Amino acid sequence: MDRLTIPLPTGVACASPDATLVERGEGYALIRSSRLAVLHGCADGQFYRSGHNSWSPSGWNDLAGPPLRIPTDERRATADDPAADDTVRHHGSWMGSVVDEVDGSGVLVGALEGGHPRVRADEDHLAAFDESRPALWLLAWGSEASIFDAYVRFLSDRARTPGRAPRVWCSWYSYYEKVSWDVLLGQLPGLAQLGFDTLQIDDGWQKGVGDWRANEKFGEDLGARASDIAALGVTPGVWVAPFIARPGTPFLTEHPEAFVHAPSGELAIAGYNWGGPYYALDTTHPLAQEYLRDLARSLVDAGIGYVKADFVNAAAIDGVRYEADVTGDDAYVIGSRLLREALGDDVYLLGSGALIIPSIGIYDGIRVGCDVAPIWKNYATEDRSDAEARNAFMTSVARLWLRPLIDCDPDVVFFRHMKNLLGDREISWLQDVAAVAGFKSSSDPLEWLTEQERSEVAQWLARRETVEVVGRTRFRLDGRDVDFAPGLEEPEHCYPVS
Repeated sequence: MDRLTIPLPTGVACASPDATLVERGEGYALIRSSRLAVLHGCADGQFYRSGHNSWSPSGWNDLAGPPLRIPTDERRATADDPAADDTVRHHGSWMGSVVDEVDGSGVLVGALEGGHPRVRADEDHLAAFDESRPALWLLAWGSEASIFDAYVRFLSDRARTPGRAPRVWCSWYSYYEKVSWDVLLGQLPGLAQLGFDTLQIDDGWQKGVGDWRANEKFGEDLGARASDIAALGVTPGVWVAPFIARPGTPFLTEHPEAFVHAPSGELAIAGYNWGGPYYALDTTHPLAQEYLRDLARSLVDAGIGYVKADFVNAAAIDGVRYEADVTGDDAYVIGSRLLREALGDDVYLLGSGALIIPSIGIYDGIRVGCDVAPIWKNYATEDRSDAEARNAFMTSVARLWLRPLIDCDPDVVFFRHMKNLLGDREISWLQDVAAVAGFKSSSDPLEWLTEQERSEVAQWLARRETVEVVGRTRFRLDGRDVDFAPGLEEPEHCYPVS
């Protein structure tokens, strides 16, 4: 049987025997196929890795170098796709690109539809495959800008309208799980005056991860707290992790059958946090679906207008489900759509830990990097998914091409110098990447800010910058040239006090 073959300027693409050429145009082809291999001719070039979820390392890496990956099994289970890990070959989720560093030309292969699309690359080949069913692939060739623009163009039909991101104050990076209503109450009027239009209570308000009732620190009444926030003209927001539960929480204890299981029959571990494992809701199970609807209704009834749905990648883990033929990526979409529909379009839905391409058209925004921290580089770790400002910055910069498709949240920025090991240059990089992304948020408590810093926050929130893309890392922000390349370089010093 003849295979579908497409000549390229620097090589050739060849599809598996089941391939169908759906459409071909100038610089691109749409191919439905279970496998697609490209002889790219860019041995000295770079590979663009699209990580599995929000926290997964993403960005450009030399083809001749080692793959960008998370080094430890436990962390990989939480922040990447363990089944797709490859210690030798470059690899990624849903799409990948290879670009020649000399002339800037390259090739991109990206899935538009699929059950579990993945890519791999080495110095000779760019391979795309979906072992669950034939995927619909975009094969694009040309300049780096043109091939990414082509992928955005073909994905745009499914996108919600981006650009409605609120100005968010989030409790996490100041109070963490020790947050309480007494602590927040004194912040509210001042935060509203600075220009924050949304106050998002993060982890620490609930009885447990998987038990989404307000705890005693919040008067066991989320609706009352939301009303207090709304009375100041600020949208009440809340953190939930809708697709996971920790041991001992009511729904997991009463209905373990509604969770993903390992082939051995035990509950499948979705990841590790809070000092132990957590488990993933089986979004194909009727009881799990009703649980999600009830959770969403409870948030809407409480008056919540902004939901940060965290650890949502857990819905996609490998395992045994009620509907056995549903892939992890499909299960993620099922759960995410159900959550979206139950919340309604008036609630802003942010996904963290989100699968990148499958989230488009469902979530209003997604986190595009790992957690930030008030430290640029932690000398004790080389894990690109660890909570560091540099890690969050690098992955967020690499994903700014997604801006036309979905709101991109690079995580909070800092204005405070109190309890902060970041220098002014690093603080400005974080502020600028948030401005380019169009998603502005902070966690700085008022009492940690000087009067000058409060003024800077207010001015930053008030600006609605115009953004022009100049290059891979270069932008024009309200006419000001911004280049993020220096922030992607290895820092001169490993120690934060250097």
